[in-house]
Amino acid sequence: MKFMSSIPNAIIAEAQRQGVDPALALEVASVESNFNQNAVSTKGAIGVFQLELATAQQLGVDPTDLMQNIQGGVSYLRMMLAQFGDPTAALAAYNWGPGNVQNAMAANGSGWLSSAPAGTRNYVAKILNNVQTQYAAVTAFTAAGAGASPGGGTSTLTIPSGLLPAGSAAPGGFSWGGVALVMGAILGIGLALYEI
Repeated sequence: MKFMSSIPNAIIAEAQRQGVDPALALEVASVESNFNQNAVSTKGAIGVFQLELATAQQLGVDPTDLMQNIQGGVSYLRMMLAQFGDPTAALAAYNWGPGNVQNAMAANGSGWLSSAPAGTRNYVAKILNNVQTQYAAVTAFTAAGAGASPGGGTSTLTIPSGLLPAGSAAPGGFSWGGVALVMGAILGIGLALYEI
């Protein structure tokens, strides 16, 4: 169990190191493999971030090595965010391939997502909805290169209204400080109740 909890921690650390939103990176890994390094897809994608061999080779990582898989997966996600500048397109590219997304955009303009396979549309919707519901916020990402500090030169992670659950609205900006305050309040209440 201790090893399993270290995978999300490693993803968070790597995402922060590369300037990628940790919540987004965690959701990609969760949807790709449920944090299972032994997962292998029918197309031969390997591990936590389900890296295909050609992609892993391009990134210079060994997908069978957990830490290299995480490094490569976060790096590939960062590359897609930088290339497309939009989380929806970046996630679609991660799943469907950047060439397919570029072709769909060229052929269909702003309605490009409707031409993506149902599996890709579901993939994008699931991740963006989970970022909203599990992390209760729209977060920021940095499209700059590795080593960029989270928060510097950021764009807002926009959840398209068609992907939001019925009756919900996109929430405001994410703040780690806000999370710390909420957690502090929860822990403070818990400690106060424990002392009673």
